[in-house]
Amino acid sequence: MKLRYKVALVLFSLIGFSSFLVVSFVKSVDCSQMVIDTYEVHAGINIPNASFVNCYYSEDFNLRVSVYDLEEEMDLSQFSPTLDQPIGELIKGYSMLNSVEIPSTSNALFYASGQKWGRDWTFLYDKKSDRLWAELRY
Repeated sequence: MKLRYKVALVLFSLIGFSSFLVVSFVKSVDCSQMVIDTYEVHAGINIPNASFVNCYYSEDFNLRVSVYDLEEEMDLSQFSPTLDQPIGELIKGYSMLNSVEIPSTSNALFYASGQKWGRDWTFLYDKKSDRLWAELRY
């Protein structure tokens, strides 16, 4: 009988912890916690290790933009070339970035976007500099 209670307690704990993690990912909006993980979970795209990270959040625009200088190339299997689209159409929060962080127009830019849990996400990757811009709109 005691074994049954122990098993039930362990299962209840695992379910509770799993629910906490899912809710934490879904509700994480600002730059204070799980920023990279939140982008990866929404997009289903792995972000490699970064040597530099900067994050911007605007509650007024329900928008978070992050900039990553990556230590290795992104897997571009889910990306498409930008085909000279204006940066403002690709990354809505580009005006929040420092001037040195704004993407330059080049033929090395690749783009991926989608939606999950009612949130739009966008990745913009510069293959020449290994810089990634990630955006999540709420």
